[in-house]
Amino acid sequence: MKTKRIVQILVIFLFFVLPKNILFSADGHSYYYNLGISHYEKGNIDDAILAWEKAVLVNPAFVEAYYNLGNVYEEKGLLMKAISSWEKVLELTPSDIDVYFNIGVAYTRQGMYTEAKDVFKYGVKVDPDDPEIHYLLGIVFMNIGELDNAIKELKNTLILRRDHAGACYILGNAYYDKNMLDAALASYRDAIKINNKYSDAYNNIGSILFDKGLFDDAITAWKNAIEIDPDFIDAYFNLGNAYDKKGMFYESVSVWRKALEINPDMLDTRYNLGIVYSENKMYREAISEFKQILTSNPDDIDTLVSLGLAYKNWGLINKAIYKYKKVLGIQPDNVSALNNLGLIHIQKGQYDKAISLFWKLRRINPDYLEGLYNLGLAFYFKDDLDKAIYTWEELASIDPAYGNIHNDLSVSYKKKGSFRDSIAEHEKALEELGKRDKGFSIVLPACAKEKNMLVVNRRKLLPAVTIGLTQEEAVRLAKVLGESNVEIGFCLELLADIDFVMLEDKIANK
Repeated sequence: MKTKRIVQILVIFLFFVLPKNILFSADGHSYYYNLGISHYEKGNIDDAILAWEKAVLVNPAFVEAYYNLGNVYEEKGLLMKAISSWEKVLELTPSDIDVYFNIGVAYTRQGMYTEAKDVFKYGVKVDPDDPEIHYLLGIVFMNIGELDNAIKELKNTLILRRDHAGACYILGNAYYDKNMLDAALASYRDAIKINNKYSDAYNNIGSILFDKGLFDDAITAWKNAIEIDPDFIDAYFNLGNAYDKKGMFYESVSVWRKALEINPDMLDTRYNLGIVYSENKMYREAISEFKQILTSNPDDIDTLVSLGLAYKNWGLINKAIYKYKKVLGIQPDNVSALNNLGLIHIQKGQYDKAISLFWKLRRINPDYLEGLYNLGLAFYFKDDLDKAIYTWEELASIDPAYGNIHNDLSVSYKKKGSFRDSIAEHEKALEELGKRDKGFSIVLPACAKEKNMLVVNRRKLLPAVTIGLTQEEAVRLAKVLGESNVEIGFCLELLADIDFVMLEDKIANK
């Protein structure tokens, strides 16, 4: 099953193209230049371009015309033409810092980070006291993963301009990427001190607090982000995750539904809805969400696996099988699909098919303990007790606290007739249970033992389903449950408890 996702801190690059040089009025009375100005002011950009192109043909050193050509090319999305025009400006006036901004930003938008870095570094040499050139250089370093250099340039920005909220925010992103969460948190909070409407900073504060397990504080941060920006879809998504983590089902569904109102195509939100619906046995709703995801992305493995599980749990076994086979057609070694198909084969009594799949799982992922456990389960229901015991003993040697493994071994040994081994495994089960209980024990006030106080052996406290039954009836119930293949864990644990009581009585009567 796919882990529900949290939108991690995103490096959101807001490129600040500084106000470009306004459309210059020429020193001379250039006909084509002024004609371009006239066309531009009327919104006739293509005609303005034609006029300025003629202007630079007449006068190849016409800086203002090149500058305006760069601006309008960028406005039309012709970034490489814009860069070419601005580079001509640099040839004529190499100290014009605004041109470095525009060229660097244009390269960055094209993903040409090496070129952007070179331009901004040269701009720093031209004007080392301009905070924005350091800021933009820091952003480029973030894009290419040079986090230490990014931090250096962003700190330089803040030295030159302490109230630069954007630099604080991007610095927080750099610290986050270096897993320096406390430093990142401090930077985001600095950004908010400068600009208390900085919704992205609130969102990322929430992400860090979530990572730290401070779910209530994370919820507050994301609510602040949403208050500032009611359409902030990532904040709704994250808020839903926090509510889900706290077990607040209705609240998480509500905010995820709000996110889908804003953007119905946010598939991660639909996936999370499907997961929580499945967890709450609302399989119809879960299936609906998963199907909508597959309409947009029909080969999404995680969704196909989760849809198969929802079908399986709802009793639509054939549909579940179809989905798992589709997964294996795309990804033959998918662990979840193989495991769930194996469990379906156990449920259908097709034990050899189940065993074959679980052996394949062992070859694909030897560390997948659930597959090892289920292999033992298939052997158990096939009545191959020696192999079931061998498999579960191997699992117990790897992880003695895995599920109810010692209870399962106890039942298997008893069924085989190895009573002392059965008792030994049940004792191990109680020992593991005691280890788990220690973390939750409550110390009660000491009191004197009353003369007629009943001392209860908790090992003889059988499940409520046996209350009122004779020993023979309880044994009969245990036999029926032991031969069933529903609620397997419960059946095996009940059998172990009943068997232990009977064996304990047998030994006491010898």
